[in-house]
Amino acid sequence: MSSQPFVSAPPAPPVQPRVRWTLADLVLTGLLTIGLSAALLLVLALPGLFGLTLVRDLLNDRPLVLSMIIGGTIYLLAVVATYIVIVRRRRSSWREIGFRMPPLLALLLTPLLFFGQLLVLMVVNVILMTLIGEFENPQIAALTDPRGFSWLNFAFVFIVGAIIAPIVEEIVFRGLLYQWLRTHTSAVAAIVVSGMIFSLVHIYPVVLLPLFAVGVILAAVFEWTKSLWITIVLHFFQNAMAISVFFLLQAYPNLVPQT
Repeated sequence: MSSQPFVSAPPAPPVQPRVRWTLADLVLTGLLTIGLSAALLLVLALPGLFGLTLVRDLLNDRPLVLSMIIGGTIYLLAVVATYIVIVRRRRSSWREIGFRMPPLLALLLTPLLFFGQLLVLMVVNVILMTLIGEFENPQIAALTDPRGFSWLNFAFVFIVGAIIAPIVEEIVFRGLLYQWLRTHTSAVAAIVVSGMIFSLVHIYPVVLLPLFAVGVILAAVFEWTKSLWITIVLHFFQNAMAISVFFLLQAYPNLVPQT
């Protein structure tokens, strides 16, 4: 018998499970979303089709509501494209995409995570203002109605911006994109790359840094929890707070002293 003492091998590091979808599937999902959206816009442009002219005429004096309806529908078309390409074609599931029960600790710490996210955003915005001076968020400017506050505007912006957008964006950027990146690279690289893409697709250069910070935080939380439910909640509260404050200041402009 060998005199060497038995030494157990160190435990193998956990292996990140590979997802069923490929980069080609992600591209196909994006192209299908664009195609469905283009078809929607074409239908809206056709005169008298399906009574849409009447709907469009009724909303001519409510351009913000009309834009929210179109934007919300495009978000939903992205979910349809995800279902067609990822769920049906790749025989995946919504659970694999990320709709899993999160750990209990993550649920309990969600309020703390949210306040930490706000703190990071405050620091990033201070840094940005130090670098470029005061700036106006173009996303907020796009929600401005020259006629002032409207409960109808608020309702549609809240539904699309605080409810639909967080769900769909978390499916796309954390559920699909991040998980694909994670199977091909380290967690740090996947978090950074997905955060960069998340900020870039929002188009507006002036808010790239804050959106990058948000994307990094949400990807890191997803890496920890492996669940979209927590990132959706964090995304919801951030958007809901921003939209509510914006419309509150529209409704009650005297809340902020004029200088």
